[in-house]
Amino acid sequence: MKVLYIKASPKPKDRSASHKIAEAFIEEYIENNPKDEIIELNLTEKGCPYVNYEILCDLVERKGLMVKTANKFMEYDKFIISSPMWNLSIPGILKSYIDLVTVKGITFEYGKLGIPVGLAKGKKAFYLGSRGGGYPFPLSLITFDMKYIKYIFRFIGIKDFKSFILENVDKSPEKIKQNFEKTLKEVRKLAKKF
Repeated sequence: MKVLYIKASPKPKDRSASHKIAEAFIEEYIENNPKDEIIELNLTEKGCPYVNYEILCDLVERKGLMVKTANKFMEYDKFIISSPMWNLSIPGILKSYIDLVTVKGITFEYGKLGIPVGLAKGKKAFYLGSRGGGYPFPLSLITFDMKYIKYIFRFIGIKDFKSFILENVDKSPEKIKQNFEKTLKEVRKLAKKF
């Protein structure tokens, strides 16, 4: 199996909660799936352009960055995404990457009735997120980070989607630090089932 690990936090590993929990998840995953190949895509280090007119023109001609990126995306069987929540959503660079891989004819198509049909069927995704504060109901209604990733992945056909979100990273840093080993234990348990 080929696994793509998508990192969306600009923070260094030692200062990013989403990187830390993803690292524990991946360590456990490798231990349980030693034959699987994991490729890391650090969006902040690699860079990811916003879709502009030139990129869209290339897409019309079925060439260029979107076609190349979407085809590469489809080579993977599983996806692990680590990201912080920014302003109730995901970082712009992660949205840019999603815009590049959501391509008609590669990751989705329109059915006979004009309804979108995902082409990435049979693949799996796991979202590992972090949030500065806590968002219990009804505040959870205004968080769009995990919801967006979940529904855009379903849109392209990935229905096997799981997530883990660590909240209160900035609001209660001491409490998070005290309970971090417990958090990592929980994350490792989830990795065994992925």
